[in-house]
Amino acid sequence: MTYLEAVDFLFTKLPMFQRSGPAAYKANLDVTIAVCKLLDNPENDLKFIHVAGTNGKGTVSHMVAAVLQEAGYKTGLFTSPHLVDFRERIRLNGEKIPESKVVDFVEKYSDTWGEPSFFELTFGMALQYFKDECADIVILETGMGGRLDSTNTIPTAEICAITNIGLDHTQFLGDDISSIAIEKAGIIKNEVPVVLGKMRPEAQSEILKASLRKSSEIHYGRIVPESLKDLVDSPFEFENIATAVKIIDVLRSRGWLITKKSERAGFQNYKKLTGQLGRWQTIPSSENLSEILIDCAHNVDGIRVLMDYLSQKYPGTQLHIVFGTVADKNPCRVLELIPKNSVMYWCSAKVVRSMGTECLQNHGLESGLSGEVYSSVNEAVTAARSAVSSLNSELEQHAKSIVCGSVYVVGEVVELVKF
Repeated sequence: MTYLEAVDFLFTKLPMFQRSGPAAYKANLDVTIAVCKLLDNPENDLKFIHVAGTNGKGTVSHMVAAVLQEAGYKTGLFTSPHLVDFRERIRLNGEKIPESKVVDFVEKYSDTWGEPSFFELTFGMALQYFKDECADIVILETGMGGRLDSTNTIPTAEICAITNIGLDHTQFLGDDISSIAIEKAGIIKNEVPVVLGKMRPEAQSEILKASLRKSSEIHYGRIVPESLKDLVDSPFEFENIATAVKIIDVLRSRGWLITKKSERAGFQNYKKLTGQLGRWQTIPSSENLSEILIDCAHNVDGIRVLMDYLSQKYPGTQLHIVFGTVADKNPCRVLELIPKNSVMYWCSAKVVRSMGTECLQNHGLESGLSGEVYSSVNEAVTAARSAVSSLNSELEQHAKSIVCGSVYVVGEVVELVKF
């Protein structure tokens, strides 16, 4: 079996949320528990930092992993979704799991699993790999929610962290902030410290209740030390760094040796150290194409922060936005946050769940947004960059091109550019 054949098995033979959406969701942990048992429960031999939240959990996970790497610890990192390569999900000291390890795992177990989902099997693969490689610690990002997420089969953790909580995946987690917070709080474990990022009062209330029931100390990630403030270049960064700094502080209190030098080096270079792509990332200009900002913001809170920041940093600038989303989400509340003078470039990623461009355009018109439909992400990105380049050079009009709305659209852009 080749690596491509192994990945094809994972993508096509198993229920996958990226492809199938709700059909891939399971409202219990029974299969994940069975997968772990078949692997002789590797989770029992590992130490974890468990991270949940709506926005910021991936970046916080990458930041903490980078600091621990700089401190000399062999650090596993499990995140989702991937943007280009499946192996982005499973990293050790920033390096993707080798293709040979993916092949070996699929060959060994593909006929003995029963009916796991893509995520359940991928999680099992990650646990096995981290155990085999003797990872000192694993940063574990939930896939969705917390209480019923596959990652919640781990017996305990060094720290449980919960970042911002907003409205997303409401068909599974609940249609209000309190309900979603209860699901996220499901990762809290008996007498394990909890680090909270900035969040709404109603969300924090539910987290506090759950922490009290579990006799878990609460720590608040609210402050970025003076020594790190020069690294903050966006509102996303401030909240994420503040949460990650508190996680590091709590780790120190539990005996983990992390110097201030390692801490700064980790935060300063976290994207490079951990391979994070598609989050607040700029593709530089080339020939007649403008630079373009790509970000995975796709829900109300993420888009609101993105738009607020752009309006402050680039006042009076017309935004040219390449936008796509998935069909099982109503985009209206997100689209209402986009400035009405923006020029939209409607497109669909190459996944079955993508919303059709004409449907997306109609939602845009209902929200007062106008723009053209494009047959591919590449065509939309090229058109946006070309238009902005022309406006800024020939007409001296301030304009900026953006990609957002869907991690799958951003993933295609990353693949096109091949960072």
